[in-house]
Amino acid sequence: MTPSIEAKKKKEKKSINIALQGGGSHGAFTWGVLDRILEDGRIEIEGFSGTSAGGMNAIAAIQGLMKGGHEQARAELKKFWHSISKIGEHSPINYRGAIDKMLGEFTMYHSPAFLFFSMLIRLFSPYDLNPLCIDPLRDVITKSFDFKSLQKYKNNKAFLCATHVFTGKLRIFNLNEITPEVLLATACLPTIHQAVNVDGEYYWDGGFIGNPALFPLIYNCECPDILLIQLNPSTRNNLPRSAREILDRLNEITNNASVVREMRAIHFISDLIDQGVINEKKVKRVYMHLINDEETFADLGGSSALNTEWEFLTHLFERGRAAADKWIKENYEKIGKETTASLKDHYVGDLHSGHTTSKTK
Repeated sequence: MTPSIEAKKKKEKKSINIALQGGGSHGAFTWGVLDRILEDGRIEIEGFSGTSAGGMNAIAAIQGLMKGGHEQARAELKKFWHSISKIGEHSPINYRGAIDKMLGEFTMYHSPAFLFFSMLIRLFSPYDLNPLCIDPLRDVITKSFDFKSLQKYKNNKAFLCATHVFTGKLRIFNLNEITPEVLLATACLPTIHQAVNVDGEYYWDGGFIGNPALFPLIYNCECPDILLIQLNPSTRNNLPRSAREILDRLNEITNNASVVREMRAIHFISDLIDQGVINEKKVKRVYMHLINDEETFADLGGSSALNTEWEFLTHLFERGRAAADKWIKENYEKIGKETTASLKDHYVGDLHSGHTTSKTK
């Protein structure tokens, strides 16, 4: 390869949209994915769709892009997650117990403080336990982001998901609407936090019905490619038997439900286009991509989503970087040309027989 051709290849850039799942501290995996994509330098991000930690990752990345490009975006993401780790240092709920550490696990199922907290939120609401609505996350958000500048920024798009408490409908907040309350709303777990008031309306975490929403990227972005960064495992090979295992699996299924529905719709429309039933010129073809690491999250359970230890966050960060690196090497050339995510196997399955590929033990 001649030097000129090699230099041209290095400069070649492709555009993509990124959809970011929520998952509390598990969002540090997404931090790692974004860090590797930004480091690569060949992929421009047109739009972000995010929920909870996914939304905060999106805003941190956009703020960095606004201030100074890819390297600044990497710095903003690291700074944000370091701030998350620091606020957790003041709460025993966010740290593992001695037994968890001895076992080398990042879960907190042996932490007396976490177990007591878990019992407490099943008996009392956040209005009982925290009547003054004190939330350390608000301080991190207000100190981390320049909301006035973000509202005016036009080079990237952002769509943050929240659930309207009264109607149960999904609300999408655009970048020009971004405020501290919007970020808190998209991450508001109703058993832990009071509902967030945004312009007179009350919202909970968007993950209940949009984790994240894909349709804003389809309708509002020119780029046909969407990369989903999935945190919640899709499949399990063991039958949940304990109360904790059942609750964790129920949460995983619930938090993936909206993505599964949208993926099925995308797969259905893509099939109709391929069969010539729908004229491709009349609809937008979408190319779906996926970065996940089910092995990393298989043994973490729901408790680790509150673990803010820097050791845990950087562990997920490195796993995210590795997953992104693998995906880039295998799929960069396919961006803009084809779907690389296995939609039928991963999300659709056999709709006629109802059979799945997993084995129950």
